[in-house]
Order: sequence, then C-alpha cells, then structure tokens
Amino acid sequence: MDASLKKGKGEKNFGGNVMHQVNGLFDKFLSPQQTSVLPVQATQKPSSSLLQSRWFRLSVVFYIVFCILMASAHFSAWILFKGKQGFTSIDRLELERTYDADAAYSLMSTMTPGLKFSKLFSKAQYDALKYTQPFWQKAAQVPEPSQVTFIVTTTPKTWKDLTQFAKHWNGPVSATLHIASTQKQQLKTILAEYQSTPELFDHVDLHLVETPQGIEKTASILIPLNVERNLARVFARSNHVSDIPVHTLIATNIQQTLLKHAAEYTELLRRGDMLVIPTFAYNEHAHIAARVPQTKKELVGLVENEKVLGLYDGRFALNGGPTDFEAWKIADDLYKVTQYTMEYEPIVIQSKTVQPWCSERFMDKRSACLLSSYLAGNDFYVLPNDFAVQKPNNQGTAVSDLDSVIEKRLYAKFYWEQCVYHGRQLDALGLWNSLKSNHIRQQCSRIIQNWGRGLIGKPE
Repeated sequence: MDASLKKGKGEKNFGGNVMHQVNGLFDKFLSPQQTSVLPVQATQKPSSSLLQSRWFRLSVVFYIVFCILMASAHFSAWILFKGKQGFTSIDRLELERTYDADAAYSLMSTMTPGLKFSKLFSKAQYDALKYTQPFWQKAAQVPEPSQVTFIVTTTPKTWKDLTQFAKHWNGPVSATLHIASTQKQQLKTILAEYQSTPELFDHVDLHLVETPQGIEKTASILIPLNVERNLARVFARSNHVSDIPVHTLIATNIQQTLLKHAAEYTELLRRGDMLVIPTFAYNEHAHIAARVPQTKKELVGLVENEKVLGLYDGRFALNGGPTDFEAWKIADDLYKVTQYTMEYEPIVIQSKTVQPWCSERFMDKRSACLLSSYLAGNDFYVLPNDFAVQKPNNQGTAVSDLDSVIEKRLYAKFYWEQCVYHGRQLDALGLWNSLKSNHIRQQCSRIIQNWGRGLIGKPE
C-alpha cells in the first residue's frame, strides 16, 4: 500500500514538474528578462489572465505538437515518393468520377422520357412523348452492323400486316406501335402474339407510342408519323436502314445482294447515296394474287403480260415514275435515277448516320425525308434484281382532306426553304461549283435566283 502511494505521488510530481517547465517557458516568452541601467519600479503591469490560464497553455502546446507531426508526415511522404509521381499538367489531367465507377450512371438516366424526347423530336407534343417507351419489346437476336433494318410504323389495326411482313422478311425490324390510351386490352393481345411468333420475337424491336386518341381515325398531330420514323431510325441496331410501308412485302433476298456487292454498295451508302428497292403494286382492277412473285422474270411477266402489277412510285401513275420500269426491266447493274421530282418517295436503303432526318413538321410525308438528301448532292441508285410488292391498302390514309391541303402547301414552302438552305451550305463548304451542287442547280435555279441572289455563289 505504501508502494502504491509512493508511485501515485511520483506520477503527480512528474506531471507537476512538466507543467512547471511549460509555465516557465511561457513566462520567459511573455516576460523576457532585460537588464537596464535605470531603476525598475517595484510594481509590474499584471499579465493577461488568459495567457496565465493553464488550459490555454496546454492547448497551445498540443497545437504545436500536432503541427510538427503533420509536417513531418507530409515531408516524409514527399521524400519517399519523390520521382515516382511526376507533375501532371492541366492539359493531361483526368477528372475522376465522384461516384461508384462500376455503376452505370448518366445524367440522361435522371431525365424524364418527356424531357429527353421533346428535345430529340421538337415538333412532337411534350405530354404525348411522356408515354413513349423505346424497346418496349426487344428482339432476341442482335443484327449484324452490315445488315439492313427496316423501319415500320404500325397500329393495332395494322398489326397483322407487320406480322406478315416480319414472316416474309425474317430479318431485323425497328417498328413503332402507336396505340390509344384506351387500348390496353389490345396491347395485351399484341404482346402475347409477339412472344409466341418466332419471326417477331427474334427480329422485331417494338417501340411503344401512346397518345390519348391513337392514330386510328386521323394522323396524330401530337406525334406525327415522320416523328415515329425518326424514332424507329434512332433505335435501329444496324448501320443501314430502310423506311417501308407496313403493307409492303420484300420479295427477294436483299441481304444476300448486299453481301455479294458489299464493297461497292457500302461505299455508296457511306458517302450518302441511296439504293432504291423498286416497288410494285396491284392495279385497281386486278385480283389479289395468291402468291408474291419471287423472280424478276416472273414479275416482268405479271407487269407486261397479265398487267396485274405496275411499278409504283407514290403519286405517279403505275410504270410512270422516276424509277423507270423500262430501264429496270433490262438492267443488270445499278443505274442512277435521272428524272427526280420533289414528290418522289421510293423505298430506299440508306445509311443510318449519314442521311438527314425526316422533317417532323409533316404528319405523313415520306418524300420530305428524301428531298433534303437529294438537294445535298446524294444520288438514287436502283437495285437491278431486287424488288418489293405492295399489297392493296383498303384502310385508306390516316391524313384527313384538310390536313392533306395543309401538308401540300407546307411542302411547297419547305421545298423553297431547303433549296436556299442547302445552297448556302454547299456554298459555305466551297462546293457550289462542284459536281455536288448539280442537283440543287437543276431543281432550284429559279428559287435561288429569287431568294438567294447575292447569297449563294458570286454576287450578280
């Protein structure tokens, strides 16, 4: 017991000695001894009570010790790692993520669908786009980059046409399914058929578009068909795409043709040119054939001898359009379309990334999708041995008579606008006097003289 008392007393004396030394150091620092020849007054000015505080002096000591330790640690680290890690210039500095590097994160992930799609498709209505679902159903097979993905717009009413097209084509398809908010039961039926049909399940990507009234009676002003075409093209999973009406059937093996002429055709598509798939339609007096012709020879016989089919170029009379049936009949190689007009809207294979997008100001105007490309200097080349057959469409157009008049007037103004726009672009690129501007010179000479005088080419 005496030993423990002595030990405690010794520790107390040691702590007291340390504090005494610290106090002595502070006293010397605060009141250094000075020698003076003058007499010193007996009374001195009292020091500050804070400086005389025991706890204040301890905190200062601890702070000094802490600073010494931190400085020693940093200095040691600098000595040990010097030379292993050089100075990084601001140009080579890479900013590191402030979140989990393994997590798939993007600012796009936090945006609402309506916000994203209203920027992508500025002519569509924001509230309608909120219910758009890309890849509502995703095809099981991933297409090869060199394959052609057909772009299709469909509704519950034309769903059977899409099913028939998919079975006949048996290749990649990117389709929009436009439904009304009240068609939930029909959507379940479509889903069941999609999952039970191998040609659909394996090859067709379905992007769901939902609006309050759908598109059964009239074309949707909220989300025009040209917007749907762009939507399907954005999410196509190959490098080449082709916009095709849903009631059209591909009669030949186009994929085999592209593989056979891969180098030539891929180069044409890469530079912006388009491959035309000649499309044939039944005339209004013909009975629907039991089968689709599979060869060019068989097809020519149905056109010339039985006269049940004709080369269809949209608004032109059968066999009277720019694709030129007489030229196609004898062609063995690609040939260029030379009689283009602004109403020409063939089915074409084109690059997904190079071509201009469909103008979304139109509810349903396929020719507007091709006009910009042609005025930019790109050509149409017709495939000599491949073709498609369009089934009779008894459902009529979804565009009302009033909307047709509005579209026609808008398209005339759009044509003038595109002439000046692409003319100025070619001029800015230094291509106005090159072969690239031949199309716009032929199509737009009068318009440019009126609208672009002094703006395009040399001032007159």
